[in-house]
Amino acid sequence: MIRRFYQNHRATIEKYDQFLLNNPVLERGLVVAPIIVTCNTLGNACALSIAFAFITLLAVALTFFIPRKIPYTLRVIVNAILASLLFIPAILLLQRFFPESIFNLGIYLPLLVTNSLIVQKSESRYHQEKFSVMLLQLLAAAAGFALAACLVGGFREAFGKGTLMGRPLEDLSFTIPALSLPFAGFLIVGFLAAGVQKLRNFLRRPVPKKEDDRHE
Repeated sequence: MIRRFYQNHRATIEKYDQFLLNNPVLERGLVVAPIIVTCNTLGNACALSIAFAFITLLAVALTFFIPRKIPYTLRVIVNAILASLLFIPAILLLQRFFPESIFNLGIYLPLLVTNSLIVQKSESRYHQEKFSVMLLQLLAAAAGFALAACLVGGFREAFGKGTLMGRPLEDLSFTIPALSLPFAGFLIVGFLAAGVQKLRNFLRRPVPKKEDDRHE
């Protein structure tokens, strides 16, 4: 039933779904380095997700109104400059709610201003859509990034440090400290991406006739 629904609405789902099947991290491998390196705690993952959503969504949305007559190279430069300016309020926001994570995120936090959704996908994809459609796609992409970041960060903190948001997990009897290292983040993201790919292959597989007839 789920497979048939997907196949009947595939065009719409693929256009708007950047939360799971078209997740920018798990399906396209975009902005994956910050998650692999810095998301070893849930707090870091939340901070990174907020900064990513704030900078990316506002930068792409505001630059939507740049005239198309301006050369492509200049538009990309303006996108990056605006994202750099948005980095300032993003830092102030994180200082209030996640002060410790700012240090932990290191260079990967300012690098968000040049992530591929801003400098590449904004012009090649998002700005090609209507403004309302673009906003929905951006919100889905931000939610998809947060999903990937929090899954990786929460898992690595829980089983690597025995804590969650800094609070001890009393029911957890063992930890694997190596999960805090970047190579573990790479493996976890790889497994999650493989799971998304397997789900996509399942949904795209032709529906058996018996199953198809049963739902008619």
